[in-house]
Amino acid sequence: MGIVIRQSLKASIVTYLGTAIGTFNVIFLYNQFLNQDEVGLIAGALVSIPLIFASFTQLGIPQLAVRFFPHFDDPENGHNGFFTFLLISPLFGLSLFTLGYIGLRETFHSIYADTSPLLPRYFYYIIPLTASFLYMAILEAYARVHLRIVVPAIIRELLLRLSNSALILGFGLGYLNLDQLVLGITLSYAFAVIGLLIYIKQLRRFYTRFDFSFLRKPVFNEMLQYGGWVILAGASFTLIQHVEKIMLPAYAGGLGTTAVFDINSRMGLMIAIPRNVIAAISTPILAQAWKREDHAQIADIYKKSSANLLLVGCFLFLGIWCNLDFIYQIIPNHEVYEAGKWVVLMVGISKVIDMGTGLNSEILINSKYYRYDLVFYLILAIGIVVGNLIFIPMYSYNGAALASLIALGGYNAIKYFFLWNKMGMQPFDIKTLGIILCSIVIGYIVLAIPVFSDNWFLNVGIRSTAVTVLFFLACWAFNLSPDIRQLIENKLKK
Repeated sequence: MGIVIRQSLKASIVTYLGTAIGTFNVIFLYNQFLNQDEVGLIAGALVSIPLIFASFTQLGIPQLAVRFFPHFDDPENGHNGFFTFLLISPLFGLSLFTLGYIGLRETFHSIYADTSPLLPRYFYYIIPLTASFLYMAILEAYARVHLRIVVPAIIRELLLRLSNSALILGFGLGYLNLDQLVLGITLSYAFAVIGLLIYIKQLRRFYTRFDFSFLRKPVFNEMLQYGGWVILAGASFTLIQHVEKIMLPAYAGGLGTTAVFDINSRMGLMIAIPRNVIAAISTPILAQAWKREDHAQIADIYKKSSANLLLVGCFLFLGIWCNLDFIYQIIPNHEVYEAGKWVVLMVGISKVIDMGTGLNSEILINSKYYRYDLVFYLILAIGIVVGNLIFIPMYSYNGAALASLIALGGYNAIKYFFLWNKMGMQPFDIKTLGIILCSIVIGYIVLAIPVFSDNWFLNVGIRSTAVTVLFFLACWAFNLSPDIRQLIENKLKK
């Protein structure tokens, strides 16, 4: 786990810095210069809809890159044309999507015209945004198989969000109108793709060799079978992450309720950043381990990822929940968004559950049972969509969060028992119970701290310090995570 910890730590720093910038954009700049519907458009629908479309059009290529790269890993021969294959193959899916999307223009308008009229206005911007998200996913996957995740994270998390900051400021100061703002955001994603290509060129991994001789080899048939399954799995995964932001605009409240859900869910989603980073760097290692049939290393990664991520997830959840009332005080128009407080709770708990069950999906998708991963994703996607159809009309954005919590909890329970039954692997031990009990005790202690003044900064500082110190002491005293304790010891020695 050494390289995983190092790379994950660096990428986590970048990602959290980017998240801080993105949060500042949404909470302060967007709410300062945009109305509620415009916030729902820029921060929600205009990102979520292209991401969902891109997950279908990429034809499973990013997952293919990670799983099958070991079969083509030959720098002397330009990886046997694998990079060229990654660039050319998605054009087929992108072409089909573009034709189908334009053909369904009237349907799109009929769904959103009444409740969210801004969406039909920017109908055609979805196409270049989808293409940008598509190639960003592919190029990041190619960088990941070379165990390079930090610079792509800088491009995705820092440069894109800083460009959004500049564009929103330009809009707020009157230099841009809404049409120009949307155009600028669209172009920023295209420039991100160009930046990734330049980075791969600097890594000397930009091979333009055309060698598709592997099409005649047995591995290609396996790639086709695997790709067919992961298209739906990847699309389901993206749909799960963003379905609320395409369903809420179709109901009463439109893009306004999307803005409330988006801002509150972002605070809960911050908890999941370490999992995403560790998964990104661990997936190629798991692919290599499965190729060697090294079950001991796979089980070790499973167990350690569960303990480490559960500990970090509980720490971040309490850090956010214990400070939430004071966080709202610094949000412009905070009275609008305070109504979505329970979104933070439900999304946060669902992410802690997901982190506590470790890298179960990454283990499953790189194994011979990868088809089951699709089945489980489909169950989750159907569960969330059905849950949204039931609960959104009843509870609006709170209903969307409730549907996600129920579905994600059931989904992880299914994967847990499947891996235990089929592979004899399960990640929990006595330390798992210790982490949960310590977190509950720390939560009660911190929530009992009285409010000392009307100064939100002082109250957040006191509670954040208390959460950090208590978790540090618990981790050290009870050795809740040997990896994290070793990391702390190393830093103290330096």
